[in-house]
Amino acid sequence: MANFNQNDTATIKTTSFEGGQVYTKSPIEEWLNFLFSSYLEDAYYEAAEVQRKRFLELTEQVADKYGYEFVAKCAIFARQELGLRSVAQLTAAWLNNKQFEGKRRFFSDFPHRPDDVAEIFAALEVIGQKYSHALNRGFADYLSTLSEYSIGKYQMKGKKWNMHDIINRTHAYSVAIDEYQKGITYTPDTWETAISGAKSQEEKEAEWKRLVESGRLGYLALLRNIRNICDCSFASDRWIADFLVPQLTNRVAIKSSLVFPYQIYSAAKNCDTTNPFVRLALNTAFKISVSNMPVIDGKIAVILDVSGSMEYPISFRSNISIKEAGAVYAAALMLANPDVHFIKFGNYAKECHFHMNDDVFHIINQMIDNEKCGYGTDIRPAFSLMTITYDKIFLISDMQIMKPDSWGGYMYGGISTYLEYCQAYNCTPELYSFDLGNYHSQIAPSSNPNVHLLTSLSEKTFKMINLLSQGESIVDYINNVYDY
Repeated sequence: MANFNQNDTATIKTTSFEGGQVYTKSPIEEWLNFLFSSYLEDAYYEAAEVQRKRFLELTEQVADKYGYEFVAKCAIFARQELGLRSVAQLTAAWLNNKQFEGKRRFFSDFPHRPDDVAEIFAALEVIGQKYSHALNRGFADYLSTLSEYSIGKYQMKGKKWNMHDIINRTHAYSVAIDEYQKGITYTPDTWETAISGAKSQEEKEAEWKRLVESGRLGYLALLRNIRNICDCSFASDRWIADFLVPQLTNRVAIKSSLVFPYQIYSAAKNCDTTNPFVRLALNTAFKISVSNMPVIDGKIAVILDVSGSMEYPISFRSNISIKEAGAVYAAALMLANPDVHFIKFGNYAKECHFHMNDDVFHIINQMIDNEKCGYGTDIRPAFSLMTITYDKIFLISDMQIMKPDSWGGYMYGGISTYLEYCQAYNCTPELYSFDLGNYHSQIAPSSNPNVHLLTSLSEKTFKMINLLSQGESIVDYINNVYDY
């Protein structure tokens, strides 16, 4: 997710996994795209092990050119500002045996939660590194600041690396740690401890009833546990309408919790309930949560790839497809901004119009419905439907353009689509290219200052759009904010 625009980067043409004409990414583009997507999993075209190898090779290249301090700054940015985990943790582990200024402070500043420390120790075992002195001391500095609450909450029992292990490894010390090591454990008064402490199903249901009726669940916890609550014997339609629905649709709670539309959609997808009160409440909550999205000015086109490869899950832990995730953010953009047009494409393209007062989950289903667009990937028909000038174009795809003529003469190279549109309408819209497959290629050259490459769809990504619109490079931004 970045406006890299490095002037010394050559524009090189290549082919996609499907043989279409595309552009390569520079090492810094490809590496930051990796880091800011936080997935190292089996993808439609690439296995997880291949991705990990590619990422570590790119890390070496970036470090050779920009230095270890820059790699450290990027890892901090990904973890602390973007909230990303897996790839950022792997990067921190990779830095363990490197020498750079401020190394101890980096490992002190990197963890967002105590389990980051445990994950990095586990990653070091995977990549075969010993624990450096700076890593141990930096993590000790961090662990020594933890409260009784944090230590009690993140005991990580049953994990290969638990709280006792990371304390013993780092020799961290504080009064709270000393008490924990002596077995004086603070038990946080959270819904997790209340539910896990219940000794029977009846006690568990009584705890759920108490937590909801007393308003003790935070909004995000409420979302995550809709199914657990609705499955309880006491959860009649009347009880759901009286106690659950008002909290799900509470505007103040939605605003203060900074919940975003994707989290609402994910809850609706996972709650596995047909209760009409819950569905209506989540529909309302989705529309309210749009106010937490940044306002994006101008006339906007959202182009969504609905080809076959976009049906792959966004993550192995998710039952949401890549194109679904794209549709969720397309719907959120349309609700948040008054002037948004939507086009979907496969082999062919279709412009769609929606009544945004309708059920938003129905709108998302309409967006991802292939509707005879075909299951190949040809970007040109989508741009051919764009007959007006736009200020911003959001292209959501895995960018695997098909080989020319591979579908009976209907397929064209994807390499000139955006440039041809700009030339035809004498305009220079900003193109935000969301490469949700995080592969090696892209459809437009990044030497164009109006092309911004992104790899993750998240609320934090959208917060960066105004920064990118002002022409600031993420590379410069990260260097200016952090001083390692």
